[in-house]
Amino acid sequence: MALAATAMLEGETLIGVARYVRDKKQDSAEFAIVVADAWHGRGIGKRLLAKLIDIARRRGLKRLYGDILGTNRPMLAFVRKLGFKLETHEDPTLTRASLDLRG
Repeated sequence: MALAATAMLEGETLIGVARYVRDKKQDSAEFAIVVADAWHGRGIGKRLLAKLIDIARRRGLKRLYGDILGTNRPMLAFVRKLGFKLETHEDPTLTRASLDLRG
C-alpha cells in the first residue's frame, strides 16, 4: 500500500509518500514515510501516516513497525506522538517504532 501527497506548483509535484509492506506473517507490515524538506512542519507527514494507519487497520493488520535512525530525533518524536512505542533494535544505530493496531 502506498499513498502519495502532491501539490500543484509548476505542474503536479510529489511532496510526500507513505507506504507499508506486509511481512512474511501477513499480519504486520513495515512502514516508511518521506516528506520533501520544504514541506516539513505542515502536517503532510501526519496526515499521510494517519491515513496509512487507518487503511492498515481496516485491512486487518495487527501491527505497523519501522526502523528509524536513533539520531533522527524529530522522526522519533513524531511517531511517538502518533502512539508508536519505541523499542531497542539489534542494530544499535536504529530504533524500532511499533504500533499495535488492535486497540
